[in-house]
Amino acid sequence: MTPAADVPVDIQMACQASLMAFTAHFDADEFDAMLDWFAPDGTWVRADGTIHGLSELAAWVARRQPGQIFVRHQLSNLRFEALPQGRVRVHSYVAVFRHDGPPDGPRPAPMNGPALLGRYTDDMVLHEGRWKIHHKSVQIDFKKA
Repeated sequence: MTPAADVPVDIQMACQASLMAFTAHFDADEFDAMLDWFAPDGTWVRADGTIHGLSELAAWVARRQPGQIFVRHQLSNLRFEALPQGRVRVHSYVAVFRHDGPPDGPRPAPMNGPALLGRYTDDMVLHEGRWKIHHKSVQIDFKKA
């Protein structure tokens, strides 16, 4: 992995802000806003299949019923790697907390620990002045039985 020093701090912060915005919009069921942080030709390799491009991502979110799942992602230990053509790879740990029920339901929601712990790898590209996810993948290390 290329040292983070090879990625200027302002770019690291911009990539981190983009990832946090994407994830926060996902967690809040704000799918239209989430799409703004994904590159038009991006790919998202998920445990349940691969999504190619904004049109497939838009179709995927259209099938997801907002308000059915209360989910929170916690990203940590972000590490940055310079890639060719000015791109940046971000490695991070992810903990996903999930409750099958509406986000506006009774609080606090019941919690029996995280649904999964793993690692995200996000390749970021500068598109129209904003760092966007060009390739996203997850490696699941632990999953609730």
